[in-house]
Amino acid sequence: MLFGLVIKRTAWCLTWRAWLAAAIFGSAALWALIQGGASFLCATEPVEAQVLIVEGWLPDYALKDAGEEFARGKYRYVLTAGGPLLGGYYLSGGKTSAELAALSLIRFGVASNLVVPVPGPAGWRERGLLHAVAVRQWIAANAPELQKVNVYSLGVHARRTRLLFQQVLGPEIKVGIIAHPDNAFVPGRWWTSSEGVRTVLSELHGYLWMRLFGRP
Repeated sequence: MLFGLVIKRTAWCLTWRAWLAAAIFGSAALWALIQGGASFLCATEPVEAQVLIVEGWLPDYALKDAGEEFARGKYRYVLTAGGPLLGGYYLSGGKTSAELAALSLIRFGVASNLVVPVPGPAGWRERGLLHAVAVRQWIAANAPELQKVNVYSLGVHARRTRLLFQQVLGPEIKVGIIAHPDNAFVPGRWWTSSEGVRTVLSELHGYLWMRLFGRP
């Protein structure tokens, strides 16, 4: 002790073996994320559903294929989910992404009497949750007997989207998911583009958060 200013203490430190083990484990985890992160999130596990739910924010190429999925399946009708548009609604004919997606599906060949837009409220946070709640309210009011639905999503958004709808719709309704390929990046090489890195890591974080805490 030096004038009461310095004291000797004993501290535990990791050995080189521990650091080596941590480095190996971290490298293995990173490699697993790189190789399987996008494919894990791009879930496609449909069920024999009566209703197809389409996310309203999907790009046109995905909406076109959603219309083809509706034609292939034995669906009674298609619901489009989404909130208010931030711009362009004076020209589009719809004030929400749900309405715009519905108009697009009709243009792509789905009969207008089989397309039901389900607009959600405005919100700068948890918009997906608000849209799913709007769908639940519509089902409760118009199709309480419904037992199975498929949700049509995009790429790595799919797994979190299914988890969200399953939590909101409850155990009475089985939720399937269909992931349309995302043209913004190559899933098998997502780490080679800023769009891929941003999207995959964001969706992985959101999915894990919902798994741990139950909501977005």
